[in-house]
Amino acid sequence: MILVAGGTGHLGVELVPLLTARGIPVRVVTRDPDRARQRLGETPQLAKGDARNPHTLEAALKGVDAVVSAMTGFGPGAPGPKAVDYEGNLNLIRAAEAAGVRRFVLVSIHGATADHAMELWRMKYRAEEALRASQLDWVIVRPNAYMELWAEIVAGPIFKDGKATVFGRGDNPVNFNSAKDVASFVELALFDPDLSRTILSIGGPENLTLNQLVGQAERAAGRKAAVKHVPLPMMRLMSLVMRPLKPDVAAMIQGGIAFDTVDMTFDAGDLRRRFPQIELTRMADVLARQGAATTAPTSAESSH
Repeated sequence: MILVAGGTGHLGVELVPLLTARGIPVRVVTRDPDRARQRLGETPQLAKGDARNPHTLEAALKGVDAVVSAMTGFGPGAPGPKAVDYEGNLNLIRAAEAAGVRRFVLVSIHGATADHAMELWRMKYRAEEALRASQLDWVIVRPNAYMELWAEIVAGPIFKDGKATVFGRGDNPVNFNSAKDVASFVELALFDPDLSRTILSIGGPENLTLNQLVGQAERAAGRKAAVKHVPLPMMRLMSLVMRPLKPDVAAMIQGGIAFDTVDMTFDAGDLRRRFPQIELTRMADVLARQGAATTAPTSAESSH
């Protein structure tokens, strides 16, 4: 039995079907079982639980051999990286130890360090340290930014109404990886004995600026976009103003600042040579799928 925490996000909806296709029972621990069922279908087991409350994890871990933690507290309305990415993972690690779990795969983030400017990176690193200090057989997977998420943020409005918002100047190269590819690496991390107690940094085949992402989205949409740039000074001011009112929004603004100021590049050459069986997805492929889904007729439209 494999337990997945964070199974309804971009990574989870790719990972869970991969694992169930192996014929191995998969259980997803979730705060919202109804939403999880809608996202994941009928195959995986669901256990209601919240990693912020360790008492809810004991039942979810019963009979579990391996755990994947793909959860995060970063995003709109989310509790925050400290509550989920560190404290939630710490609770899950301790509960997994107590339950006799064999392997624990932590999905962290590329570039996680103790002194990173971004809280998310720092909290992921603290979770990594807790896992490495545990008695579990662990693997840490460090992906980069998800293509699917940023295709929604940047390209979605272009497909919808021809508009795009770029955080900052938009000329800082960023590495993007597809959630589909990350799921394949997490699958390897679960079953490959050679990856025991290793940190696996992964990324996509290209580094793109947000301006280049807009350009690719324009080509996929077949239209030029009206692009609005949000200046860095304004973003810094907005982050300060929002911090006491809506810390989740302030954290997201800080993420936008990082996208324009922090080195977020990755060279996938070694990764490709080491794991040639995983073909890395390009952003253009994700945008093409997104464009096809956006322009596909609804069932009502196709009936006429």
